Order: sequence, then C-alpha cells, then structure tokens
Amino acid sequence: MAKMKKPNLKQALKKVDTLPNKLFGKIDVDLSTLPCLKKISREKITANFDSDVLEAIRSIAEKNDISYSTLMNDVLRKVFLEKKKVG
Repeated sequence: MAKMKKPNLKQALKKVDTLPNKLFGKIDVDLSTLPCLKKISREKITANFDSDVLEAIRSIAEKNDISYSTLMNDVLRKVFLEKKKVG
C-alpha cells in the first residue's frame, strides 16, 4: 500500500493566491460586534439558594442543554439590569 503524502499548507495557500479575487467576494466584518470579543468579565461567588429554586433552575437548564449558572445569570440580568433600562 502506498503511503499518503501529507498535505502541504504552503502549496495550498499558493494555489489559493492564484485564484481570481471575484471568487471570494467582499466581506466587511466589524470584529467589535463578535460575541466572543465582547465577553463580560465574571466573578466567582458563593451563594445559598432555596432547594426548590435550584431544582427548578437545574431542570430548565437540563431541558435546554445549558449550564444552570448561565441560566441564573441570564435571569438575574433580565430582572435587575433590563428593568432599569425600561423605566
């Protein structure tokens, strides 16, 4: 059996460079709008919640395949921060 040749990145990039620009189009991206670059800093704390509240939050988080801490953060943000913006 013949050994497969490893792909050569430099050769591939040279081939791409020879292609006409019209194949690639024009994309204008404002990097500052990308969510991955606009992450809000997080702070770790210890908090105590009633067990029924945690059970409800964990149940909703599991059904939606997200972490319960993310869900709690989103709910708290909506209640405490977005209400201030409204009125």
